[in-house]
Amino acid sequence: MSRPDPPAVAASVGTGLVVAYAVVGALQVLVWNPLAAVPRLSLSEIHSELDRVGQSFSPAPVIAWAVLGVGAAVVVAVSTIRRSRLTLGQVVLAQALVLVGGAPSLLLVSFAPGMQLADGFGISGYDHSPWARPLYLTSLLAMVAAIAAAGPAVTASRARPSECGRVL
Repeated sequence: MSRPDPPAVAASVGTGLVVAYAVVGALQVLVWNPLAAVPRLSLSEIHSELDRVGQSFSPAPVIAWAVLGVGAAVVVAVSTIRRSRLTLGQVVLAQALVLVGGAPSLLLVSFAPGMQLADGFGISGYDHSPWARPLYLTSLLAMVAAIAAAGPAVTASRARPSECGRVL
């Protein structure tokens, strides 16, 4: 029985983490935060009231955000499987950077729905549900992993002579 290829395992785990991040992020913006912001109403009542006062929002940007994030992770995974030259560190770095990008992009994609809730119900526009915090923490930990994965790559590249400065 052959041992699993560490870069392929890292690509699979990274893709799984990104999928989980995307699902939790989409649920946070589209379901959990509206319900926490206006706990006396159901989700359909919240959207009906937002429609009534002209503050409705489309789920399309949030869904696009989730699909793009998962797509980026899948590209890394497929590249890892098709190009066996990728090292474990390169795969960890790439998948970690996808997760790092989750935090600022989640903040961006959740801004409009949060403001629509704030304007529609006269409340603050911040996250009322606690489920964004674990996502931001995940992105922070991914930043640490990316830095750790990049360290050996930088050290190795400095140990080899560069082709950039060589005169032909």
